[in-house]
Amino acid sequence: MPPEVQALVNSVWGWARFWFLPRLWSALLIAFVAYLLVRWLDGRWVSWLRPALIGARDRSAAQSVWRQVRLLALPRFAARLFISLGAAWLIAERFQVPREVILSVLLMALIAILWAMRHLLSDVFAGYALVIDDVLAEGDWLSCSLGEGVVERVTWFGVHLRTNNGTQVVLPHRALRGTVLKVRRQTESAQVLPTAQQRR
Repeated sequence: MPPEVQALVNSVWGWARFWFLPRLWSALLIAFVAYLLVRWLDGRWVSWLRPALIGARDRSAAQSVWRQVRLLALPRFAARLFISLGAAWLIAERFQVPREVILSVLLMALIAILWAMRHLLSDVFAGYALVIDDVLAEGDWLSCSLGEGVVERVTWFGVHLRTNNGTQVVLPHRALRGTVLKVRRQTESAQVLPTAQQRR
């Protein structure tokens, strides 16, 4: 092997052994600790949000479970996002990325995401407020100024109604949050959808 190639191999091996590999192991350790913290927080949210998880008594068991899953999803996602960003920050610090670069990249990404998703985020937070207040669930009869019908689905961004003539109407949560809602709940003892005469 020529001496130039031997010197290059030795320098690359020395760089990998004394600079890259120690930082790689510490980055893997940071990622593992972040994973354990996320798993621990996933279990703790149930006890921390226990008062909000208790729904109305006239809800069926399936509706109560659906509501609990929805209530736990947003804080779990937010915790995972913040922990992942913190872990990425620490890993970047270990690899000696300048702090100004990290801050500018995070700031630009945050501004772009918030601007692009401003209407979606308002729908998400309005829908989460509706779930906390235990306003709607699948099978309920909903009447408001925007439409009326049976609630077929409640997604993160809107409510899907099925009207009397079979038309599906999708109402965004931010619009529902600002209007008066009349809700007839479907209880566990009455699983049949209301007829036209019962709705009157």
